[in-house]
Amino acid sequence: MLEDLISSPLFIITIVIIGLFLIGLIIAGTAHRRYYNLREKFSQIENSTGVETYQIIEYGIQKNEQKTGLYIAGEKVEDCYDYVNDRIVLKEDVFYGTSVASLAIACHEFGHSMQRYSNSFWFAMCYFFNKLNSFFSGLFFPLVLIGLIIWLIPFELNIIGEVMIYVGLFSFAVTLLTKLFLIPLEFGASKNGKKFLKKQIGIKGKELSQVKELLNAAGMTYVASLFATPYKVIRFIFKGY
Repeated sequence: MLEDLISSPLFIITIVIIGLFLIGLIIAGTAHRRYYNLREKFSQIENSTGVETYQIIEYGIQKNEQKTGLYIAGEKVEDCYDYVNDRIVLKEDVFYGTSVASLAIACHEFGHSMQRYSNSFWFAMCYFFNKLNSFFSGLFFPLVLIGLIIWLIPFELNIIGEVMIYVGLFSFAVTLLTKLFLIPLEFGASKNGKKFLKKQIGIKGKELSQVKELLNAAGMTYVASLFATPYKVIRFIFKGY
């Protein structure tokens, strides 16, 4: 019975996918470490304008005739663009910051706002794919692990475990697909932010290169997130340590 289960195509596919997640754990950890190291490094470097980040973003909103709101994030909220309410939400140190890192982070989120007002196709799909990702991303591990346990127990109803594994694998496929669609959205936002800084704010030379370096590192964390669910879980658990 056990030998039949282990030689089953479903069991082999499940083990391969779990292996991909473990590889992704290493890739995600490396990508995030590089991003946070660069963020810390460029947080120590003042931007050439000497102006607080929120003022630069407010200028961009007015210059481009957008209606996007700008708010300080709450304690547990990360820097983000709230596409439902059309508002940029920044942590306090970024909001009032004058560093290259603050400028890069804020302009990435402003890049999403620019996508909205340019009627970007990828932005139009953002809400749909984010909803799918939010629903399915947490299902894979619980369903597959519980399903494997039930499936490996020799009793008549172990078909339930097999069904759970199939549903878990389906949720993995959906999550992977949604993240693939969201990657161009993120890189597009960074591209918009860099273009804004270069053409409307006058950032250039070494400083612009630093902005690009940080945003490219951030972009790689989105690529790594294709298989980064375990990393995010572990990081959440040990965040306070």
